[in-house]
Parts: sequence; structure tokens; C-alpha cells
Amino acid sequence: MQQPTKRRQFSFFDVDDTLISVKSMLSFQDYWYHMYPDAEKEASYRQDLLEHMHPGACWAHLNRLYYQHFSGRAIEHIASVSRQWYETMQHKSPHFYHQNVVERLQQHQALGHAPVFVSGSFRQLLEPIAHELKVNHILAIDLKVKNGQCTGDIMSPQTIGEGKAIAITQFLQKHNTNPKDCFAYGDDISDLPMLQLIGTAGVVAGGRGLEAEASKNGWEIIQP
Repeated sequence: MQQPTKRRQFSFFDVDDTLISVKSMLSFQDYWYHMYPDAEKEASYRQDLLEHMHPGACWAHLNRLYYQHFSGRAIEHIASVSRQWYETMQHKSPHFYHQNVVERLQQHQALGHAPVFVSGSFRQLLEPIAHELKVNHILAIDLKVKNGQCTGDIMSPQTIGEGKAIAITQFLQKHNTNPKDCFAYGDDISDLPMLQLIGTAGVVAGGRGLEAEASKNGWEIIQP
């Protein structure tokens, strides 16, 4: 008699302000301009932040705007600097990780719920974090590259807001898994479509507008 197939389960984690205590993209740009000063390009980047980053900002628009400033950078150099950034942050910031959330991720690993990063940050920046936490799956921004250099554009789906739900749906279809059998964690209102898609949701306290949704939906609120 054939044994029933065990259902495969995944645990999806936002990264910035959920698993880690910094906004990785902003921190990376600070590090880049510190290592490779360019007054004109940095001024343009910071002007975009000044104009478009505010409490009610559209994260998807700001995300695309952010990656325009990668135009002309060599993708291999970005990957190398990303690893340097991570090593620097590890030494500089003793509270780089939100330990309560990392422990939750490790609990899921112990139960066989493979963790998946879902982030508007870019893949190369998340890879050192994934390696450290033994996470094998990353749903993140893939940078468009031509002749080894970034074009300033990004690939679809854009893993912000509804794009996170789209990316997760595609991932779960590939793995023949029901989203209602899975788990998801986020901190920002832009994570709401992801949390609504998944069967069991948790909200990390401190982000924009999501704790109210957690209370409304009976989701767990986790202190970072």
C-alpha cells in the first residue's frame, strides 16, 4: 500500500525590519558611496530619497527609483561589495538580527518548514544573510544586466506589495504546495498581500500600519 505523500510546507520571511534591524538597501547605498565616493551621483540619489521617502510613500515606486541608481555598476562588483557590506554590518552592529524572529525561523527549520526570503532588496545583498541562516530560497529583486553591467531596471515580478504575493504564488505552484499550509512574517503594510495569501501569518512589531491589520485578523504580533 502506497504511503500518503507528506505535504511540503514553507515559511516566508520579509527581511528588512523583520529578520534584520536595518533597511538593507539604504544601508548598502551608504556603504557604497563611502567606499566609492561620487558626489554628483550620491546627491542625485539622496534627492530622490528626500522627495519620495515619507511615511505614506509608495514602496513599489521608491523601489524602482532606487535601482535606477545602480545603472552602470558591474554586477560582479555589486556582489562583491554586498559581501563586504554584510561582513562590516556583522562587526559594527551587534543587534543586526532580530533574535526573536531568527529563533522563529529556526523553529520552522526544525519542523521542516523550509524558510524563504521575500524581499524588495536585491538578491546579491541577501545571499550572505541567507547563507548565515541556512536559507536556500530567495524571492527578491533580480537586477537587469547587459554586458555585465546593471541597466537600472529590474526583472518581474517586483517583490514589493502585490508582487510578493505573485512571486510566492509562482514559487508554490512550482513546488506543488498550497499557500494555506504555509507561514509568513512581515512588518510593513506593504507585506499585507503576502500575509493574506498565506495560511498562518505573523507580524513583527514596529512597522507601518501592519499591527492594526494583525489585530483585525487575529494574527500573532512578535516583538523583534
